[in-house]
Amino acid sequence: SVVGIGLLTLGVGLAALLGLYQEATYRIYGKHWREGLFYNHALALPMFVLFRGDIASQARALSLSRPLALDAVPVVGACLGACVRLGSVPALWVSLAGNVLSQLVCVSGVHRMTSMSSSLSLNVVLNLRKLVSLVLSVLLFKNPVTRGMLVGCALVFMGTFAYAQTGSSAQVGVAKRTVHGHPSSRRTMPLCTTTSQCTQRRVSRRRDST
Repeated sequence: SVVGIGLLTLGVGLAALLGLYQEATYRIYGKHWREGLFYNHALALPMFVLFRGDIASQARALSLSRPLALDAVPVVGACLGACVRLGSVPALWVSLAGNVLSQLVCVSGVHRMTSMSSSLSLNVVLNLRKLVSLVLSVLLFKNPVTRGMLVGCALVFMGTFAYAQTGSSAQVGVAKRTVHGHPSSRRTMPLCTTTSQCTQRRVSRRRDST
């Protein structure tokens, strides 16, 4: 358990550093999240060579699963069933394909959000997503609820709530700033951001006119 928790903690730290690095590169070179998505996965492909034996054994295990008629798959049967004659494939290969497609949608959304928000906001949303997945696993698959799980859920809820309150307070502070224009002035002047700046400019204009 200690080794597993340590690996998870290391993974969270590295993911946070990766988010900061992506945020910096997007700020310098532009928000090209599709390019980041490609390189993030393409550069990791050679690492699978180290696990080729495990991948081959898992592929054989998937091939030995019960056959599943493709006509019974909702989306595939509705789209291709009327055009071609579909056969049957091992059921676990269909599950793997569904998992890969759902991961593609999820990871694409994460990279797109990285280009639209800060790294801190992204990590808060990802932790909340993991919490929702954990709750669904308990409700749908009847997994046991432990004391540590409850403590972790409470910490995630508290952290998300605190971050949301901090963000809303910052937005309220920005909204309270008053913006004043100077329609009577013929000179091109930047807009005031505070009341004191507007007052100082009015005094300076009166002094110039006298």
